[in-house]
Amino acid sequence: MIITVLMDNHTEIDVYHLGEPAVSYWLEADGKSFLFDAAYSDAFLKNAAAMDIDLTTADAILISHGHNDHTGGLAPLLELPFPHKPKLVAHPDALLPKKSQGMDVGSPLTMEELSQKTDLCLTKHPLWLTERLVFLGEIPPLCSHEPKYAIGTTLREGQPEADYLADDTALAYVSGDGFYLITGCSHAGICNMIAYAKEVTGLQKAKGLLGGFHLFALDDRARKTIDFIENEHIPLLYPCHCTSFAVRAALHQKCPLGEVGVGMKLDWE
Repeated sequence: MIITVLMDNHTEIDVYHLGEPAVSYWLEADGKSFLFDAAYSDAFLKNAAAMDIDLTTADAILISHGHNDHTGGLAPLLELPFPHKPKLVAHPDALLPKKSQGMDVGSPLTMEELSQKTDLCLTKHPLWLTERLVFLGEIPPLCSHEPKYAIGTTLREGQPEADYLADDTALAYVSGDGFYLITGCSHAGICNMIAYAKEVTGLQKAKGLLGGFHLFALDDRARKTIDFIENEHIPLLYPCHCTSFAVRAALHQKCPLGEVGVGMKLDWE
């Protein structure tokens, strides 16, 4: 699988692409292509064009969760001349309205609008996209130090409720005796995601991680996460987006990290 970073908080040095606090990756796996997340604005479209990546060839658009730094670019994306309605895969809660601190933080396009523009595939369950690439669906809380937490509210059947981000998910790619994990923000917990990927794939070895860990302070949760990852002996680690420098620096003391920036490519066999 080849992963190209179309959007991240940072850009590669001396490579003049656009960056913003958001996520978008282009995946090429098993003869198919996928867009994982649609960033915050149309900047990732400009980056893709500069990299000669034709997003209209995507076999599916995959959404890690419904926050607007992952769905904000859906409107300009779906204005591109797709040859047919693109398939969009997400958790059923991902496209519900979301608010935090008085602001709309969900998808700029409603479920109804997206159902008109895309072939919606909403699932809580693992969905195999190729023989080796799986959309994990809803992540259960398997690690005691990573309980669910709410960010703002979501609107369900017209009623606001605390948003525990059940829609937050990841991708796992099977490779030999292990798997690679690609996340958006890991609101569900990066350790929970690793543990669940083991259940879904039937494999016990995480070979690499790319994505946000949603850890900002070196608190108890972060320290236990660092200990968990150290004990997993994962050789390729690329925390980015919503992972603070303090957390990355502390993790780097235990497990050497790779740097992530727009334009970076990873080739994971």
